[in-house]
Amino acid sequence: MRPTRLLLAFLALLGTACATTSAERPASTPQSAAVAEQRAFLWEVTRPGAPDKRLYLTGSVHLGRPGQFVFPPSLEAALARSQALVVELDPDKADPGKTQQLMLSLGTFTHPDALSAHLSAETKALLPGTLQKAGLPPVAAERMRPWLLSLTLSLLEMQKAGYSDAGGIDRMLLTKARGTQRIVELETIEEQLRMLAGLPESVQDLMLREQLQQSSQTSVYMASIATAWEGGNPDALAQVLFERVDDPSMRPFYEALFFTRNRRMADHLATMLDQPETHFAVVGAGHLVGEEGILALLAQKGFHVRQLPREP
Repeated sequence: MRPTRLLLAFLALLGTACATTSAERPASTPQSAAVAEQRAFLWEVTRPGAPDKRLYLTGSVHLGRPGQFVFPPSLEAALARSQALVVELDPDKADPGKTQQLMLSLGTFTHPDALSAHLSAETKALLPGTLQKAGLPPVAAERMRPWLLSLTLSLLEMQKAGYSDAGGIDRMLLTKARGTQRIVELETIEEQLRMLAGLPESVQDLMLREQLQQSSQTSVYMASIATAWEGGNPDALAQVLFERVDDPSMRPFYEALFFTRNRRMADHLATMLDQPETHFAVVGAGHLVGEEGILALLAQKGFHVRQLPREP
């Protein structure tokens, strides 16, 4: 997996790594209403007075197992009606060499500085067992900043469970659109890396600690997220991802990873309704949902936001 794909995957996993629901709860994520109404995880956005000028929005689960996600007919139809696919990042456009350099400069320590000097005693105590289980040498972990080590451990856990970016929703849409639709990026790899590197050290420590404590449950939470997507249930997804949104210690995490980016992406998406092309946008599913998600932000701007059924 190339570094740019690692980052896209990590952005989906961060919400699961920081969820603290007990292992027994994710299977009961509510979705009965969504299933009964046969909704897709797909929205149509229009400007008042211009119902024929549309923007389509869906959320991505960036990692999936082979064949896990099947697009409903309404999503396929919306994509076919669009001339441009909007994504957070197009991994194939990134320069692997420059991305690797960025990850090294922003995600690793320069000797003699090392990871242990930046972790709480509680987090350090959890490291040896998890590193041994993951097959990651302690000397390699000591070079990584907490956010990068959390990324690495998350992805190793997901790969063991059979997940890959090839089965992710945005990758599947990019494959469909490549060569027939214009690809538009909302962010750059440097922006996303600097966002992670800029998280307060205390938040990075907390992220890593919770990943170490709950690494065996990562795939369980991913399954809950996938179930919410398949059932067209944004409330269920918000419940999984934003359970700790009112925790002051977590606010910098949510603000950096989700809310600041949501506001920026909502502003950019709003301008696309003034363009002649029809745009189909896919962003991490967590960016769409909740009181500070893109769907709510577009509605606050006065746009009509309507969830679409599975059938066109």
